[in-house]
Amino acid sequence: MMKKIFLLLVLIFFAAPVEAADDDLPFDTLALACPADESSVLALIKMKSDGSLGFMVAEKNVEPIGLVFYSRKVYDFYLNKDTYGYPPLIFNMIIPQQQRGQLDDNLGEWNDNVHILPVYALFDVQDGQVICEKSFTSGKGLNPSHYQARIQNPNHVRLIEIFMTYMPRLHEIVKSQNISLP
Repeated sequence: MMKKIFLLLVLIFFAAPVEAADDDLPFDTLALACPADESSVLALIKMKSDGSLGFMVAEKNVEPIGLVFYSRKVYDFYLNKDTYGYPPLIFNMIIPQQQRGQLDDNLGEWNDNVHILPVYALFDVQDGQVICEKSFTSGKGLNPSHYQARIQNPNHVRLIEIFMTYMPRLHEIVKSQNISLP
């Protein structure tokens, strides 16, 4: 787990607006979903070091960015409706270079300036679009027994919204580029 976190930290340092050649980045961008104004992005990335997959979430006016490890369950979250509706999406968002002393500091877990925020998100899907409820919750530790604390930091909320609402578009792009995922 720590190796992955370290690799994601390296990714952040290189993913910042730096004049670096693509060959210098520790990851390859496999697919990118962003609006026409390019103010926000959800990217499917693959680490060059070990081939692990993840998602990078960013918005121009929101700092820092968010990272989520890839799993098929997280990737397909909005496709899994059961008899009761859509089950909640539960995942950990890694927020590197997070400064302490902000809202949500007591949620999740910290490793130096890396905040790992467990997320419990309720949503619906209408006409193929993910509709987020505005109240995301979390808890203490990496695997909280209860997700009863509301995520209050507006930057965290925005990154979660981007992650969830851009996922259908990312699926379209992955399919159109014939990218095979586990």
